[in-house]
Amino acid sequence: MPSASTFVQEKKSVVDDGKEEWRSYLVPEKLEVLRQLEPWVEDHVLPLLKTVEASWQPSDLLPDPAALGADGFHAACLELRAAAAGVPDELLVCLVANMVTEEALPTYPSVLNRLEVVRDATGADDTAWARWIRGWSAEENRHGDVLNRYMHLSGRFDMREVERTVQHLIRDGMSMHEPASPFHVFVYVAFQERATAIAHGNTARLVGARGAGDAALARICGTVASDEKRHEAAYTRLMGKLFEADPDAAVRAMAYMMQRRIDMPTAFINDGRHSGGDFYARFIAIAEKAGTYTLSDYRCILEHLLRQWCVEDLKVGLSGDGRRAQDYLCAPPHKIKRIEEKTHDRMIRTHKKPTLIPISWIFDRPISVNLP
Repeated sequence: MPSASTFVQEKKSVVDDGKEEWRSYLVPEKLEVLRQLEPWVEDHVLPLLKTVEASWQPSDLLPDPAALGADGFHAACLELRAAAAGVPDELLVCLVANMVTEEALPTYPSVLNRLEVVRDATGADDTAWARWIRGWSAEENRHGDVLNRYMHLSGRFDMREVERTVQHLIRDGMSMHEPASPFHVFVYVAFQERATAIAHGNTARLVGARGAGDAALARICGTVASDEKRHEAAYTRLMGKLFEADPDAAVRAMAYMMQRRIDMPTAFINDGRHSGGDFYARFIAIAEKAGTYTLSDYRCILEHLLRQWCVEDLKVGLSGDGRRAQDYLCAPPHKIKRIEEKTHDRMIRTHKKPTLIPISWIFDRPISVNLP
């Protein structure tokens, strides 16, 4: 998925550069704010998780050999493969990238478990924070499973290449952000969950009845997007509560993260042939062409979060650094909009020839895109 670094090259600092800024969030008084929020998390965040009994499972969305029998399963798989045959290659590539980042789940709880106060220190803590992390992880775990099974049954993918990519991503790790402060991490995850929901939702729309006509894949992607929306709501609520409890700390944390860019996990995918950055530039162009996640989507997410957290309206409790952070945050959406317009105009003027990019995940079939 596109990151802020692709679109906004902002050099001016609005918060202290280096580690001291985010380390100031780990002092006892800042951590106490989080401790006092636990009853609120119990009442307003945990209810966004579904019980296991009420949750969908991958077997609900794909042919089940035990339920259908051998002949029925075979017929259902042939029907699935026939529908998958009409999905364009660029959408298949975006689907792989989304699946790979979902399969990298082992990395994500480890990020939350670095955090003071909110982490699950033993792996079985009974705090509301710890139960959220485990419940969220359990719901997320189904996403990679269902997408992986669909891809395996569809026959459209070189699954060994896809599986190698998953292993690379988990083994190499991700440095999505340096701060080990819940203020900073919740900004990141709220943004990332909304971006993921949009990417899956756009994919569902593009492969559905009015697009490629793959009803099974549309249902899968729409179901995953629905989960991501609930998760987005949880982290957006959490960050909104921190804006109420400590607006100066919250606005400075958001500025810190946006200034240094919010890299999606897709930025770290390594297909075994290209470096992460080299592959990511190609994937951004493919996602933009396919319409699964675009520059406009990035801008809309930032604008949405600024509205949700009422950043422009903050007036009380801001330090000088807080006011500068507020000014910085209220400018980027307009800058991104101008960059969108300039990019569009430049493409029209230059008539740049498309580049053919072979993708290992789809048996080296080339995708034609316009690279920057």
